[in-house]
Amino acid sequence: MSITHIGLSGLMASQSGLNMSARNTANLLTTGYTRQGVLLSARVGGGVEVTSLLRYADAYKTQQLWNTQAQEGRYAASESYFRQLEEVMGLGEGSVKGGIDKFFATLDEVSTEPTSVPLRQQVISAADNLVKRFESLRQTLFGQLEATRQQAFTTTDQVNTLAETIARLNHRIGESAATGGAPSELLDQRDRAISELATLVGVRVVNHPDGMVDVSLENGPPLVAGKLAGRMEAQPAANGTFSLRMTLGNSQFGLIGERMGGSLGGLYAYANDVVTVQLEHANTLAVELATRTNASLTAGFGTDGLPGAGLFVIDAATGRISLDPAATQARLGFSSSATEPGNSDNLAAIIDVRMQSIALPGLGTVSIGDAYTIMVGKIGSDSQSNLASLETAATLREQAHLNVLSVSGVNSEEEVIKISELLQAYQANMKVISVANELFETTLNAL
Repeated sequence: MSITHIGLSGLMASQSGLNMSARNTANLLTTGYTRQGVLLSARVGGGVEVTSLLRYADAYKTQQLWNTQAQEGRYAASESYFRQLEEVMGLGEGSVKGGIDKFFATLDEVSTEPTSVPLRQQVISAADNLVKRFESLRQTLFGQLEATRQQAFTTTDQVNTLAETIARLNHRIGESAATGGAPSELLDQRDRAISELATLVGVRVVNHPDGMVDVSLENGPPLVAGKLAGRMEAQPAANGTFSLRMTLGNSQFGLIGERMGGSLGGLYAYANDVVTVQLEHANTLAVELATRTNASLTAGFGTDGLPGAGLFVIDAATGRISLDPAATQARLGFSSSATEPGNSDNLAAIIDVRMQSIALPGLGTVSIGDAYTIMVGKIGSDSQSNLASLETAATLREQAHLNVLSVSGVNSEEEVIKISELLQAYQANMKVISVANELFETTLNAL
């Protein structure tokens, strides 16, 4: 090979390297851009050639980043709901705890003068207020169930859109790879789509030699198989939460919500492990308090000498309680004797309801007076645990992001040095070609 062709090969190799460095520098601030380069090798017979174009990516580090994004998305999804529930429940005067304390405080007060009409009327007012507190809490919890369910529907739509995008990019990448292309920009687009998907659901990615990938749900079936995209669907569940299923081609899969990662898994866990549990606890507390209070009231006698009547109407199927519209102060059975309206022996039994024990799943056996406080404490503990997990996940995600950038990120200082080196190589090869031309002219002149 002549010196001219050798110099020309070096010139073309330097030009290719400069083009890649220019592309890297131009995308210095482009989110998700992967650094590119050229692989050079010595040409047989002399010279150099560009063997292939390089894309500096580490599949393992990228998968680790997607895993940490799924964890962060899981805890972030429930953070705002935890904060809202903590604010609504609380232990202030406007809470269920305040209503329970006020109700038993009026019973304590009426014990000083059992026949006082105003004091007896206060008991009914306090019972009505307590009912409203329980109903307000129920509505808040049902509202959160509805909100998480609607957010899950929106999230599954986003998952389906991203799955279709990944499948479409798979198709384009496969076609480019078949013709010997190096579609780094298409690969970047696909990685960004997978990154967005990983925040919504945990994913596992398998790379194929043809450039395409399969994307599977964490601990679940494939969501994208080459050019085929699955479709996820959220449906209302009987307990007020939601269930998940997926269709891929002609196959249908039931998805286990507990195993889902990302924000969709976080929503499922919050709805099923927090809201429905708190709703069960609130219903149990309301029904037990109302049932035992009614039982104690009906065991005594009112100021009219008739058997006492209950204060509450109880719907055991739904856990909802309401004030009995027929309740009157005269029918409150505080006395243990029909002929002694001022007797307060039975009133002591009613007041004792506060100290009676009930069983709350997950919380053990607690007194009626302390049950709500323990419920609030459990929410506070779960909320703090979720926040701590979110902060840890965010730290891990940031570290994983830096690990990816250490391989695929563009370093401006490195590119400046590389451009300088390539420019010198370019100029040197131009000099080689110039010398070759001079030698050729000298030879012609000599002849």
